[in-house]
Amino acid sequence: MNSLRLVRSAHSGVSDVDVRMMERAIRLARQAALDGEVPIAAIVYRGEEILAEAANNRERAADPTGHAEVVAIREAGRKLGEWRLDGCSMAVTLEPCPMCAGAAVNARLGRLVYGATDPKAGACETLYSIPSDVRLNHRVEMFGGVLANQCVELLRAFFRERRAMQKKAKETARAADAVRRSA
Repeated sequence: MNSLRLVRSAHSGVSDVDVRMMERAIRLARQAALDGEVPIAAIVYRGEEILAEAANNRERAADPTGHAEVVAIREAGRKLGEWRLDGCSMAVTLEPCPMCAGAAVNARLGRLVYGATDPKAGACETLYSIPSDVRLNHRVEMFGGVLANQCVELLRAFFRERRAMQKKAKETARAADAVRRSA
């Protein structure tokens, strides 16, 4: 995760509510990491009302679409009883990928607030600009870099720990293999 860029952290247009929602998303992302999921979380809200919140659940649900944004958008639509999320905002800890950015556009989400940019799959500003693409029938107002340092550090710590666990597993496997060969 060294390649995650730290981006601007203060914007005109970002409210105290947006920051509180991002803080909540960070807490959810931390819990996801404890559950073995990549620590990404999303909150869909209108004003101060939380409509849905979710963390990645791809591992637990064995669902390739189990990204926090998609799960939260789906749940918000269910709660509202409609697929259009006009007037709603979403706070997410990592810049959405093409699938999630497309879901935000298709849900007619009003605003998207995200933390860290994603140089490998970012579809809001890094690799693509799906939510602001004038060729699409809806555009989503975007604010990146909100609490970016916290979001980046959460992801870095998760992947640092995952690499250490993988290294230890390889060493254990090599040692077991050496024991078998010497027996």
